[in-house]
Amino acid sequence: MYPSIELRGINISMMAIGIAISFLIFIITARILTQRNGQDFLKLFYRIPGRIILSYILGRYISFSLETWTYLPTSLSELLTILSPNNFNIHFVWILLASRICIWSFFSGIKRTENKKIRADILFTSLANAIIILWIFLTLWDTMIWNPTENIFAIRALTDESALTKFDWVYPVGLFISCGVLAIHILVSIPRIIFKKNWLWMRWLIGILIVLNIAFFFQSYPRHWVISILGLLFDIKQYISLIVIIHCCITAIKWENRKF
Repeated sequence: MYPSIELRGINISMMAIGIAISFLIFIITARILTQRNGQDFLKLFYRIPGRIILSYILGRYISFSLETWTYLPTSLSELLTILSPNNFNIHFVWILLASRICIWSFFSGIKRTENKKIRADILFTSLANAIIILWIFLTLWDTMIWNPTENIFAIRALTDESALTKFDWVYPVGLFISCGVLAIHILVSIPRIIFKKNWLWMRWLIGILIVLNIAFFFQSYPRHWVISILGLLFDIKQYISLIVIIHCCITAIKWENRKF
């Protein structure tokens, strides 16, 4: 739609801007909530950056290996290709699995159940705020191409550099995702505020996974292991997401009435 802007001769992608702003919102939200709940901000989040960096590098490496059938980079240019965010290409399945592993390892080091519940809500409330903004910029970035449509809510390219120039109009699914996450965020936050309940982040995670899987039906991308049901195409993204959703539901039920 509007993939980049030029600032003093430097081309900056909307994804880079979105990540920077979303990260800032994440930090501000987390800082406010840790102070409000009597938590140590630095102690809570000092282990997160390393997990994110490791997940990013492994995701880029897997994508590189699948595209080139090369197990190890053989030159400096190939190594830079793996590390560079240009032509960002990490499959959703890897993002989902890496996030699940990071979450599990992050909370495994917290012994007291009460602290786990409070810190989980802080972490995922901060993520919810960040994701709402991030998907707005991902819509502008337009690397994710949504299905063409003539719907009244459709969007089109704002510049000739956009990948959307090959279409007249497409679904603004990124904006729908932001609105869906905001709605889930509000619905999950209401009982937490009214009834002072913790450990509601699992419901948020289940909700956002459902929203994303609905969005995938409107995305144009190479699909693997496809099954068609009622005209809808399901692929590996939905299969892995369903497994994670079921696991989250079981975990939420298990933890709902656990005493601490």
